[in-house]
Amino acid sequence: MTAERIRLPAILCALTVPLAALAIRPVVEMGLYDDWSYIKTVQILAQTGHVVYNGWATAMLGWQLYLGAMFVKLFGFSFTIVRASILPIAMATAFLTQRTMVLAGINDWNASLGTLMLVVSPLFLPLAFSFMTDITGLFCIVLCLYACLRALQAQTDRAALAWICFAAVSNAIGGTVRQIAWLGVLVMVPSTLWLLRRRQRFLFVGGLLYLICVAFIFASLHWFRQQPYSVPEPLLRDDVTLRMVFGVIRNLVRGALNTSVFLLPVLLLFIPELRRGNRRSALFFASGSALFVLFCLVEAHRRVLHYWLAPFLGDNVSIYGLMYDDAIHGRPILLTPGLRLVVTVLVVASLLALFASLLVHIKEPHPASEPPPSISWHRLGVLILPFMAAYIVLLMPRAATKHVFWDRYFLPMQLIGLIPILRFYQERLRSRLPALTLLSITVFAAFSIAGTHDLFALFRARLALIDQLRSAGVPRTAIDAGFEYDGWNQIEDAGFINDPHIHLPPGVHFSPPRPSFELCRPFFLSEFSVLSPRYTMAYNPQECAGPTPFAPVTARTWLGPRYTTLYIVNVGN
Repeated sequence: MTAERIRLPAILCALTVPLAALAIRPVVEMGLYDDWSYIKTVQILAQTGHVVYNGWATAMLGWQLYLGAMFVKLFGFSFTIVRASILPIAMATAFLTQRTMVLAGINDWNASLGTLMLVVSPLFLPLAFSFMTDITGLFCIVLCLYACLRALQAQTDRAALAWICFAAVSNAIGGTVRQIAWLGVLVMVPSTLWLLRRRQRFLFVGGLLYLICVAFIFASLHWFRQQPYSVPEPLLRDDVTLRMVFGVIRNLVRGALNTSVFLLPVLLLFIPELRRGNRRSALFFASGSALFVLFCLVEAHRRVLHYWLAPFLGDNVSIYGLMYDDAIHGRPILLTPGLRLVVTVLVVASLLALFASLLVHIKEPHPASEPPPSISWHRLGVLILPFMAAYIVLLMPRAATKHVFWDRYFLPMQLIGLIPILRFYQERLRSRLPALTLLSITVFAAFSIAGTHDLFALFRARLALIDQLRSAGVPRTAIDAGFEYDGWNQIEDAGFINDPHIHLPPGVHFSPPRPSFELCRPFFLSEFSVLSPRYTMAYNPQECAGPTPFAPVTARTWLGPRYTTLYIVNVGN
């Protein structure tokens, strides 16, 4: 079999992203998520050759800035051009994910379905058309995992050492885009060296390389902290209390459940396997189901059951569709409580079925297979389990504060967790995922594509309302069009975000806190000190302080109503 034919499934997975772009039309000339801040840094870098932060980014951004600046130099500046620089990285991530799963002992068919599960996920797809660092950070992690697997399976010492060096150096440099990606060189590479410790000179050469990479990481962090308007990211934001500990546990559990939602296409396959189990697995499933029902009754009595219904974190994927956004007031709810309850029941039932299958099949003798697995379970566990543990530990400070704990942080965990699940199913239950799995993946893809399409359509409608106000002579700073537009105006006019935590150069001062508004106060009013809003936007003309004479704008949406109308309303202050 030729190398081209072997890689064809990975190439097809990579092509999923640009094909989705044809349906989504991810074009809008304003910020998306937090990328307005990053794009401003790219614009300045392309103009001056200097990296200049503005008080919003906690990520270092690193090589992603230079990638975006290269696109600006080649094609000119626009928000869409800068975002387009992430498309080849998203495609490369899809390609590498499929090949990494194959190296981890998963056959081509199952690896391809697993990769599609990730790529069409509502966590991955919208971010692939933004300039956020989640996709580039995931790419660095996948590349490091791929290189470590190649090192473990290399036929010669020279090849193994070359792959380890590549994994360490590429991750050290790549991690400058998003600091948590450095867990590749800090955890995965040492795990690989430990597995290869019996080979001559590996520990010495690997240890020396590790020290060099750690020194590079500390130097990069020191440089970042010294930059004006860089945002410090402390490990602990508040004092450790018992309440905080319980909050961390609660948010991590919700994060794990939320990640399981996006793994449903494969997790659901474990439910039919319950009939192959024994009395012990049936008792486990029944007991778990009873505990879940009891927990729901208790939480319903406390009036907090909605916290335990999918989507559990509600940032990228929320009850409003894709991207939690309170900039447009009165946004209609798309995911009803009934639908959320159904998804939650499916998640819990499939997880219980997975654990029940583990009880039955985990101790079975390994079946003979042709060809044999490319890597043993022991080696795979040593490679990925320390990474997962370290990743969760670094998530804990964010989990302690619910306002900065987002579902997209679990994107690497979705990938890493999918590998052992797919391999367990392949080796102990069925050698191939049923073709019916494509149906559930298609459902997720339809939701992701439609939701991302609507996201950009509503942003374009928002921009049309802005243009209407600007044509009427309304200043930019008198328009509250969401924190993406407001944040861009803040750094355009003031040069930095009005955040007292950032590092300011001498002679620069913060603005005093703004007075409260009676109605529809912008969430980031204190940080966006240049903003003096007179107008904002809503789905209902009666929101906030009522209607204005400006004409509404209608966007065609695929989720929810066929047409969605946005209005300009007055701000009460």
